[in-house]
Amino acid sequence: MTFLKSPPIVFVIENQYEIAIHTISNGIAYLRIAGEFFYPENSGCLSTEKSYTKIRVPQEKLNAAKKYEVIFKKTVNRRAYFSVIGEEQVAEFSFKPLEKTENIHIYHLADVHYLYDAAYETASYFGDDTDLFVVNGDIGEVETEQNYFETIKFVGDLSHGAIPVIFTRGNHDTRGKLAERYTQYFPSNGPDTFFTFEIGCIGGIVLDCGEDKLDSDKEYGAVNLFEEFRRRELKWLQKTNIAEAKYKIAVSHICPVHTTATVGNVFDIEREVYAEMNRELERNRIDFMLCGHMHDNYILYPGDKRNTLEHHYPVIVGSKLADEDCEHGTSKNLCGAAITLKSDRIEISFTDRFRKICEKHIIKK
Repeated sequence: MTFLKSPPIVFVIENQYEIAIHTISNGIAYLRIAGEFFYPENSGCLSTEKSYTKIRVPQEKLNAAKKYEVIFKKTVNRRAYFSVIGEEQVAEFSFKPLEKTENIHIYHLADVHYLYDAAYETASYFGDDTDLFVVNGDIGEVETEQNYFETIKFVGDLSHGAIPVIFTRGNHDTRGKLAERYTQYFPSNGPDTFFTFEIGCIGGIVLDCGEDKLDSDKEYGAVNLFEEFRRRELKWLQKTNIAEAKYKIAVSHICPVHTTATVGNVFDIEREVYAEMNRELERNRIDFMLCGHMHDNYILYPGDKRNTLEHHYPVIVGSKLADEDCEHGTSKNLCGAAITLKSDRIEISFTDRFRKICEKHIIKK
């Protein structure tokens, strides 16, 4: 793996995987799965002048092979005639497809805010028994490309290129001078950071609520058009049907039915649009929603007085940030949600970086 900066990431989007590759130097990177080659789509030209690429592959192809090879050729000199390209280098990775239909272990993490060490320890709760990671936004602001690469390294180190990852954008990921380039680094359909996904017996929807206040808020400095973005997302959602699956879930950093802990404040926005989104989630009969943003851990059930909009599915909010006393003073502790899908129930444990279970809940399916 000497040519790679970090392990690849196998992102889940629609019925495909999008494999992200970060190399130490610029060059040509592509994949080989069961003897078949997969290249980045680039209108016939191989990319030689970058160190990061994403490649879409059919899920069934990688699921069957359970392994893939990353192939790399370093760019020595790309020119109009007689380009010089280095010799082929190969790294092989095992892959763990989601084949189970129950006792599925999902770890949900959000609101990392650059606390990569704590996040790694927290999300490693299930260890090798992890079947799926959900990394649900607010990894941090993006002022430089290096900020993106730090997140990519974190997710690659966490998943080892072997465990599939659902990755979403949070409102802090929309901030910074390079935030507009998010789709170059993470899963999207063109400019759209909302999409459906299928993996094993799970089907779902990823939503992106954008920022947490109206576009006119002075904090943003007139650089956002998220009100228009949410209306376009709603039109897409109204035409969207999740594939039939044993488990149906929605993932969104900001919860559309619980945008704030204080009703009527600056974060209580877009109720009409979010109510329409909720109706579409109800129509798709989701079993539960996974959210972050609130820097806390709890479950919102129908009828909870904290809801800004009524809903009929539970919402798991799993993203608590806390200060932890230790022998060297005070350090940051990060909690997430360890979720096990069983045939008749969903088990949720809110766990911290020390693998301590802070709370346990059971949702009857």
